[in-house]
Amino acid sequence: MRPARPADEDALVALWDEVEALHARIQPRFFRPVGTGRRGRARIAGDETVLVAEDARGSVCGLLHLRIYDTPRAPLLVSVRRGHVEDLVVARCHRRGGCGRALLEAGTAWARSHGARQLLLTVWDGNAAAERFYAALGYRRISQVLGTDL
Repeated sequence: MRPARPADEDALVALWDEVEALHARIQPRFFRPVGTGRRGRARIAGDETVLVAEDARGSVCGLLHLRIYDTPRAPLLVSVRRGHVEDLVVARCHRRGGCGRALLEAGTAWARSHGARQLLLTVWDGNAAAERFYAALGYRRISQVLGTDL
């Protein structure tokens, strides 16, 4: 695992296209079809990182985009720094081989080193494979977002 570099941009965009295609298929009211513009996402701020995994040939085969958030000041909220997994994508041909787990472990270490005490992520309804993957790693539901069309 290593931080993404500008030279990784084409590989990152291809991975983001994979996750965009899935999201557009399962939640078309939220997500546009593939190719709607992820260029430049490898350039990040200090409170976020994009980590990549490489295969045996040195090609990028997975990415983790992670951001740090502080709880907003509010009387009823516990003040804590959290990491939020914005994206975790492993190329289809590299899935089920430990790449996603390794990316999350590296991301967890990065978040801890930036003061995070919890790691959060969102799984969209309809992505059962992701739900099983995260549950196997100890993630559990802590919230649920409901919606209705108007």
